[in-house]
Amino acid sequence: MPEIRKASAAQEGALRRFYADAFPERAAFLAEHWEWLYRVGRFPGIEPLVLVDGERVVGHAGAIPVVLSHDGLQHTAIWFVDFSILPAYQAKGHGQALTMAWMALCPRRITFCNDLSMRLFLKIGWTERADASVRSLPLELSGPLARRYGPLAAAAGPALGFGARALVKALTLGAPKIETKPLPLDAGGLAERLDDASAPTRVVRDADWVRWRLLENPRREEHVLAEAGGVSAVFRLFDSLGRKRAHLLHVGPGPAPARAAMVKAFARWALDQGADDLWMAGNDEALLSAAAPILRRSRPLRYAWHGADTALLSVPLPTQGIDSDHDLMFP
Repeated sequence: MPEIRKASAAQEGALRRFYADAFPERAAFLAEHWEWLYRVGRFPGIEPLVLVDGERVVGHAGAIPVVLSHDGLQHTAIWFVDFSILPAYQAKGHGQALTMAWMALCPRRITFCNDLSMRLFLKIGWTERADASVRSLPLELSGPLARRYGPLAAAAGPALGFGARALVKALTLGAPKIETKPLPLDAGGLAERLDDASAPTRVVRDADWVRWRLLENPRREEHVLAEAGGVSAVFRLFDSLGRKRAHLLHVGPGPAPARAAMVKAFARWALDQGADDLWMAGNDEALLSAAAPILRRSRPLRYAWHGADTALLSVPLPTQGIDSDHDLMFP
């Protein structure tokens, strides 16, 4: 009978083999960096759980602990991420058992998940809220056209891509001039640029969070700090599955017009970098509205929460692409 253990108690090599089966595109990164990703050791008692049959890992429930602030008080919560049960063990109650064991790690739980996971969460009392989305725009179109319509359609890619780039260039006329530089090593100073301490409810992006999410990130060199108009932002430029991706991960606090203008500045920066795809995620209405004319593709993010602390969890929690594992889903 399979049993549930902490991931750190899994036999050496078992996690690596599971990641290769369950998350093949991300397997190498997860096998090497899972302790970083899930902040293992930073929040006592909180780490991923695995379902083990003999010594084989056959299920996984990832956990990213985070500090939330509400009305001046701080609380630990956990993001539910990277949940998977191997096919031979599905529809036997293992998924619900693993989920319930995961929920016991912390009384405040939050997630962005797929439709299959959401059905399970709603059955066991989670509450869904629809206030987040992904906005994106492909600028290199031969690949997407080939995958969707076949090689003949790909021939139209260069012309359509040229048109898409010309449109972005026109829409970003008047974008503020930004200064970009590598991430500074001063975690406290960077946190001051990114953390909006005035928000009544927020993810706390303090020095510890900055040190983990950015400065200790195995792919730190792909990130840049952008500044304009008294607002700081974090951009990421990287290659994934043969495409150059530009992600707007976070826009820090500051004057509302300058925050909105940073979205336009990001799009122009990404264009100048030769990006194939532009992307951002979150529920910041001002940023999403600023992005809508440029990043024209929109996809809802299914968000859910669970816990007795309804005063904290039932109110909108401002999130951006740097939160949860949005950006880290790309290999």
